Amino acid sequence: MGEDNIWLVGRLTETRALTKVLVALDQVSVHEDGQLRAVRGAGTADRPEPPTTPQQESTA
Repeated sequence: MGEDNIWLVGRLTETRALTKVLVALDQVSVHEDGQLRAVRGAGTADRPEPPTTPQQESTA
């Protein structure tokens, strides 16, 4: 298949774009209290609410 093949050009462009995304994700790191944690996606809170315990609910 020649380099001028439209399908091959599209696949190579897609592969390069996906590689750039993966490299960018590898470079992102979030540290919380000295621990590495997962990067949260769009639409999620950066920090989850702390879990409530039965004692906290009864005093509120």
